[in-house]
Amino acid sequence: MALINVVNSRAEADFIVHEVDSRSAADLLVCKVDSKRDAIRHDDVWCFVNSRADATSNINFINTRANADLLICYVNSRGESGWRTAHPLLGKL
Repeated sequence: MALINVVNSRAEADFIVHEVDSRSAADLLVCKVDSKRDAIRHDDVWCFVNSRADATSNINFINTRANADLLICYVNSRGESGWRTAHPLLGKL
C-alpha cells in the first residue's frame, strides 16, 4: 500500500525521491489518487496523507536526481503507472 507522507528532512524520510519530467528517466510511473483504498497493495498508486502514523512510507523530495533513492514521473491513469525496471524498492512503498 502506498500511503505517502511528505517530510521536510532527509533524516525523517524512509526514501529520498526526485520527480523527473520524462517517463523514460523514471524508475516508477506514479498515479496519484485521493482514496486510501485505491492505493492498497500498489507501489505505483500513491495516496498522500498528512500523518506519519497513517503513512506506509515517509518521503523527502529533493531537487537533484544524483542522491535520490527513487526517480518518479506522475502519470494520469492507473493503466499507465508501474515500475519501469527491476528496483530495490519494489514492494516496499
